Amino acid sequence: MNKMNPIEAYKLESPIIVIIEKAEDFGKGIGEAFVRLAEKLENKGQKRDCYGLVINENGAMNYYAAYTELYDGEAREKSLPVFTIISGDYYAICIEYWNKNILHIGPTFDQILKSGKVDTSSPCIEFYKTEQELICMVKAI
Repeated sequence: MNKMNPIEAYKLESPIIVIIEKAEDFGKGIGEAFVRLAEKLENKGQKRDCYGLVINENGAMNYYAAYTELYDGEAREKSLPVFTIISGDYYAICIEYWNKNILHIGPTFDQILKSGKVDTSSPCIEFYKTEQELICMVKAI
């Protein structure tokens, strides 16, 4: 991926509640956060949508692994924290074969954030649509 993919409009029709696990280290602890969260959820093979969230909290950038609930109230039942991805208009870039292009994720978000079209104070959202397709998105202004 020498050339960056174009920024496209993306519409999220309804809010998405995700169960979250904070990475201990933004640069190195991301994979471990997904593992810890999966263990807490005891998934047993059910399909969940997978997200990554980068949130500015008091001037520090924090990464959260996130999975959707299998049923309404699952997080509350298991005493796990949640985050709501708000519905609305986003700008997004798709990364094909993201698992072979992990180093492209940061520059992709930089491209979206520098576009002037997004709310730079809102979370950067990674939507792992498939095992090969990642949608990087930020809320539109």
